Amino acid sequence: MSFESLRSATCLKTYQTSAHYGRRGKTFQMLRRTLVALLWCSGASNLLAQSGSGVGFAPDVTLAGNFDLGYRQTQLFEPHHNAVVGQWDTRAEVWLPPSRKKFSWGPYLRVGGIGASETEAWENGWLGGPGVGFQVYPFSTSTLRKPESIVGNILGPLRIFGEYNRLDYWGKDNSWRPHKQIRFGAEYWRARYVNDARKFWWAEIWSGVSWQSANEFAPHYDTGILANEIRAGVRVPEAGLLSAFTPYLSLESSLTDNKAYYWENKLVTGGGIRFAPALGTSAGNSMWLNRFAIYAEYVRVASYYRQSVPPDIPDHDVRVGITFSIGQWYR
Repeated sequence: MSFESLRSATCLKTYQTSAHYGRRGKTFQMLRRTLVALLWCSGASNLLAQSGSGVGFAPDVTLAGNFDLGYRQTQLFEPHHNAVVGQWDTRAEVWLPPSRKKFSWGPYLRVGGIGASETEAWENGWLGGPGVGFQVYPFSTSTLRKPESIVGNILGPLRIFGEYNRLDYWGKDNSWRPHKQIRFGAEYWRARYVNDARKFWWAEIWSGVSWQSANEFAPHYDTGILANEIRAGVRVPEAGLLSAFTPYLSLESSLTDNKAYYWENKLVTGGGIRFAPALGTSAGNSMWLNRFAIYAEYVRVASYYRQSVPPDIPDHDVRVGITFSIGQWYR
């Protein structure tokens, strides 16, 4: 999953301000940082995995993360952007009494960032380097966790949060950029049957409403954000390797208070194909890896909500990559 709407909504795309600090000299460095972060977080989570308790040191201390690494043709930014982009977002979560299984709430440490083979600031930096926050899952009581609870099954993944992040956009030319950020709001993440070969359909849903104090060029961004992303596909169930290949459709939307920022206010539609093999849930299989896919997709801007765009801005993107999650990032 590319999480294009999330990046747009948090204004990582700054088409009007970009810092170039040596494309060739920094390309390898950016890729190295991206790959090291992805591999370190993935490897660390594997070492921490405990049978029956997911990823973490104990039931009350867990690690969750979402990762994406792939090629982007335009980034809806310039016709031949042709960038390799890696994104990672991880949380080390502490669950307070009465315990996570009875009610999920507590503080967390966030480490997240983005790195690319191109040099624009919005593609290269620590976005939570680190950050600290507090989260509550209001529909996570033991009663609502029961399989027969319709409210719990639907609203269980809803998360209310507030966090403070340290920002670090790489390169000396970016030293002037904001270094701190406050975010708070609510978000809903849900993944169903992404790697379950027994089901003929799968879906991933993310929806969020939040307020954010800074982006990569404005310390007083101070903007409300509404963003949504849906991907859903079908497969031939229980057909061996064929079940791993699944076509899908996608929809991404972002809307903010910044009416002049056209890149933050748009609807993007598209589709593609995934290779999403069955992962299994037994102790002998990957307890720490709960979502994995290799994808190729084409997306196009269906509408800009507020402003028209300059004629040289591309309205499409081609994306190829790998996406996976650890712990209970999706619930």
